[in-house]
Amino acid sequence: MCSNDSPSEKHDGTVDVSELLELYDQHVETVEQLPLPGYRIESLVTETTAVRETLAADGVVSATTLQVLLCGIAEAIGDVEHARTVPAGAARGADQLPEGVHRKPYEMTPDEQAACLDALSQLQFAVVETPVAVDD
Repeated sequence: MCSNDSPSEKHDGTVDVSELLELYDQHVETVEQLPLPGYRIESLVTETTAVRETLAADGVVSATTLQVLLCGIAEAIGDVEHARTVPAGAARGADQLPEGVHRKPYEMTPDEQAACLDALSQLQFAVVETPVAVDD
């Protein structure tokens, strides 16, 4: 990635950790608003927060921790790509769902699907930019 594409990369090629921390905060807020099932949101928020907290404390994150988050993102992307798309405003089978549940998981409009894929891709880019701890 070149410096023009990466908000956390400085011109000398190093990563600005404080900007990455802000990005991770923004990603948590974004993920919480995505039209994904609660378990998927909870998992992504937990994994993203773990990366952010480790980065804040150590300035680097273990490859394993980053891999866990990347796997969660990849699973979410796969689910979103295979979601049943419905037209905006269409009934989403709410009559068949338990009380308090507003719609079936992974049933979304094309706009929601595109927004999810964009948000998850942006989170992937943040992970790729995150400094990795060197194994001893």
